Amino acid sequence: CSLLNTTAAARIARSPYLRWRKLPQPPPVLHHGGDRARLPGRHGHVTRTMADRPLKASQQRRAKAMIAAAAAGSAGRVAVPLLLCALLAFSGAYVLDDSDGLGREFDGIGAVSGGGATSRLLVNYPEPFRSEILDYLFKPNFGASLHILKVEIGGDGQTTDGTEPSHMHYELDENYFRGYEWWLMKEAKKRNPNIILMGLPWSFPGWLGKGFSWPYVNLPLTAYYIVKWILGAKHYHDLDIDYIGIWNERPFDANYIKELRKMLDYHGLQRVKIIASDNLWEPISSSMLFDRDLWKVVDVIGAHYPGTRTAWNARMTGKKLWSSEDFSTINNDVGAGCWGRILNQNYINGNMTSTIAWNLVASYYEELPYGRSGLMTAQEPWSGHYVVEAPIWISAHTTQFTQPGWYYLKTVGHLEKGGSYVALTDGLGNLTIIIETMREIQELQVWYTKLRGPSERLHFKQLDSLWVVLKLIPPFGALQ
Repeated sequence: CSLLNTTAAARIARSPYLRWRKLPQPPPVLHHGGDRARLPGRHGHVTRTMADRPLKASQQRRAKAMIAAAAAGSAGRVAVPLLLCALLAFSGAYVLDDSDGLGREFDGIGAVSGGGATSRLLVNYPEPFRSEILDYLFKPNFGASLHILKVEIGGDGQTTDGTEPSHMHYELDENYFRGYEWWLMKEAKKRNPNIILMGLPWSFPGWLGKGFSWPYVNLPLTAYYIVKWILGAKHYHDLDIDYIGIWNERPFDANYIKELRKMLDYHGLQRVKIIASDNLWEPISSSMLFDRDLWKVVDVIGAHYPGTRTAWNARMTGKKLWSSEDFSTINNDVGAGCWGRILNQNYINGNMTSTIAWNLVASYYEELPYGRSGLMTAQEPWSGHYVVEAPIWISAHTTQFTQPGWYYLKTVGHLEKGGSYVALTDGLGNLTIIIETMREIQELQVWYTKLRGPSERLHFKQLDSLWVVLKLIPPFGALQ
């Protein structure tokens, strides 16, 4: 995947109902704490690099103006006036139009802690560095500003980079203070009370298999084990789990999924939704099409590393489609470029309304499998040193300008010379446009139409261009 050169996000308010809003500003310098000398950090791709300049002809680029038109109509439940604006000038026109209705509901961007022990070192960081790291991950309008946190339900098994403990080592054992995922979920909620919480087992303790390495030997017992984890989260930590998975990248059992739904409902957990199967699009999608009872109990089809594409059967189910694990790439600038591409094109190519990165923070030793595959790096608690890597800021281009519950416009797609664009609205007049491209953008051109009384009416008025100020930071060539 090539290096992402530019990611641009713009929020445009539609007059006369709303006024222009300033973009949030990320911190200007990355912080490296601890006993080491504080090093100058690498800046990520930040939205604040756009600056207003006087309108002038772009003779050097000889680019055509690109016009985006969003017609009055069905932006959520609020009728809004006509909006005309230009996104960028390469060639041709890219139209944004909501007159034919909106696209799918946006469900958020998130990351995984677990699979396994990927956040192990974070809990040992001294303050204030630990809180600073957590702020970069979860604090709204600050860093990654994640909408979703997905955690491993520990099962006493080695699951990639380590082992996370089970809340039930054996049948009569219960302890809801083992490990650090409880702590992490509470810290995430403390910063963002609206964050969505998910749980997924990567392994199961051996006693569930009754002598076999298979959790589906006794379906009610395994379902009860998972439900106890959800109940423990609420009773001991006041955490409401929103989604629960089946078994990470392993075979599913349709009867177990139905049993899990029954067990959830029996314990008053009707609000907890089921995501399946955290593997590939098939065979879960085909099974749901042929099994009406299975279709009823699965709320979201989640696939891992889908390559921005979905299967035909998955679309035919009519269920929400998520990339429930993605990225898994070293968090340098090349990896950040891949992450930016995924965030846009998972929806454009595959109608996926949520993307979840593995993993949240590389808080495990780099020599272990998939070293530095987190959105940021925090692997030295003894020194307090951590690095806010570029994927944090790539995430911010989507997360700081959208929220779950917004809707994509139907008119999203690919740029003629490479890259992509998506647009989302909250239905209240706010529009966010996110552009990712391997090519350099230097100017955003804007046209504006205002439908009001005769004295205030404006038709197709060209406003001052938005100029993108780019500064390469050696030695990595990262954009500032």
